[in-house]
Amino acid sequence: MGIDCLCIGGAAVDRSFRLVGPAVLGTSNIASSDSGLGGVARNVAESLARLGARTALLTAVGADPAGWELVERLTAIGVDAGLVQVVPGGTTAEYVAVLDPDGELVIGVNAMDVIARLGPEDVAEAPLEEARWVFAECNLGADALAAVIGHRRAGGGFRLAVDAISVAKAARLPADLSGVDLLCGNADEANAILGTDRPPTLEGALLLARGLVERGAAAAMVSIGAAGCVVASGAAAWSIGAVPARVVDVTGAGDARIAGTIAALLDGEPIELAARRGSLLAALAAESPATIDPALTRQRVAALSGRLAEAAITELPS
Repeated sequence: MGIDCLCIGGAAVDRSFRLVGPAVLGTSNIASSDSGLGGVARNVAESLARLGARTALLTAVGADPAGWELVERLTAIGVDAGLVQVVPGGTTAEYVAVLDPDGELVIGVNAMDVIARLGPEDVAEAPLEEARWVFAECNLGADALAAVIGHRRAGGGFRLAVDAISVAKAARLPADLSGVDLLCGNADEANAILGTDRPPTLEGALLLARGLVERGAAAAMVSIGAAGCVVASGAAAWSIGAVPARVVDVTGAGDARIAGTIAALLDGEPIELAARRGSLLAALAAESPATIDPALTRQRVAALSGRLAEAAITELPS
């Protein structure tokens, strides 16, 4: 039957702490707390599965209660968890987000050591050629990322999307980005990859997206928060407005943007329309207290398609 998208990377326990007032460094802050399951690759896999895509996840978890719960819940929502490696003595990855009173991220902290156990040999054994798309992210080590990109570069029949994840982990990407069909990141991450200092503005994001394409990526999507994102593909580029959201918790919104974009690409939409659908999913994720909106379905996205008009597409000069 094949796989619509094989996701490779992190799966984690998510914990969030929402401050009741402005953050004060160097002392204890009063907050409310919540927890759930996350990890970028896991979040993208769950979103795609909820949208009806045939999805599989290659990750590593500890042989602990969180790891077994993660596997069980993946299976329950329709993600193929047969590739998940349960590591004896390992500890399932954890992500902690501190949010301001409006739900915006103040600081995020992750402990993803178990994911480093995934190496080039695991990539070599993965069913890459059974997938229409492969999604990989920079929680993987540089050697595993290089193996995925190298397989695509050598003529792999799948298409490859990569998420830079963070400024620190973006350094795991190779200098030559050929083989990456879609590279996703924010302005800070794109600057880290390119060694530049462009501002997180429309003009800055345009230069960054084009810089990533010049490095070899077939297309690049650079997000700039409430201003939306810029997409470059070949010589063309577009700005995609954000869908306004009543923010509850921004955790997972970027992952939802990527999942929505991949889902639309699977449907055959061009990159600029795919990115606009990604903007809608990012808004739905930000409006949910859960990392991935449990009400997410293909039918719900279709019913809310009127909100896409708020994400204006503007072709940018070459």
